Amino acid sequence: MAQTVGIDRKIRLEWLDAAAYKAATETDVAEIRRYLDELLQEECRSKETHRKVVRSLIRIWVDVPQEHRSLRERALRLLTEETSDTRFWLHWGMTLVAYPFVRDIADIIGRLLTLQGEVSFQQIYRRLTEKWGQRSTVQRGSARVVRSMVHWDVLQDTAAKGVYVASPSMETSSTEVQLWLLEALLLAEATPAVILQQLPQLPTAFPFDMNVSVAHIQRSERFDVQRQGLDLDLVTIANQ
Repeated sequence: MAQTVGIDRKIRLEWLDAAAYKAATETDVAEIRRYLDELLQEECRSKETHRKVVRSLIRIWVDVPQEHRSLRERALRLLTEETSDTRFWLHWGMTLVAYPFVRDIADIIGRLLTLQGEVSFQQIYRRLTEKWGQRSTVQRGSARVVRSMVHWDVLQDTAAKGVYVASPSMETSSTEVQLWLLEALLLAEATPAVILQQLPQLPTAFPFDMNVSVAHIQRSERFDVQRQGLDLDLVTIANQ
C-alpha cells in the first residue's frame, strides 16, 4: 500500500504561529478548528485549499497522537516562555513528527546541502520517489513543502530556477529548546537509535546551529544512552 503524503499545500509561518498559540490557550479541538476556519477564510483561494491547510495545522499542533502529547505540551510551554526567535524550532520539530513526508524531504535537503552546498527540486523529487513512488501527489506535495521552506526562510531561491541554498543557520541560546528539537527529530527518524555524536548533526537539523553538547544530551532525562562495543554510544528516546 502506498504511503500517505498527507500534506500538499503551502503552509505559512503565521498560520503555524496561530495554531500553536491557540493550542496553548484552548483545549477544545472543535473550537480551535473554528478559529482557524475563520482566520483562513480570506487567506485561501478555494474551499479545498482552506480545508487541507486547516487539517494540516490541526495535525501538527492540536490533534496529535497520544505518544507525542508530552512533546507537544512541552513545546507549548516553551512557546510562551522562550523568546520569539525560538518559535520556529518548535514548528519544525512538530511538523517533522506529524509528517514523515516532510521529514524525508528535510533529510534529503540536509544531506545534499552538506555534500554540494545547494540543492535542486529535481534532485529532491528524484530521491523522494525512491521511497514514496512516482505519484502526482508526491510531486505536488514536495513542491508545496519546498516552497513552504522558502517562506519559512530555511531555504533561499537562487538565480537558477528550482535551485536552492540554505539560509543562515538559526541560533538560540536555550539549551532546553535545542534538546527538545533533538528529541523531536529523533522521534521522527525512521530508526529508533542514532550514534550519540551524530544526533546534533542529523540532516533534518540543517536549518539550525546546534551547539548543544554531548554532555547535555547524556544528562537529559529525555534520552537513553547505551554503550555498544568499546567506543560507540547509541542514543534513543528514554521510556518515560
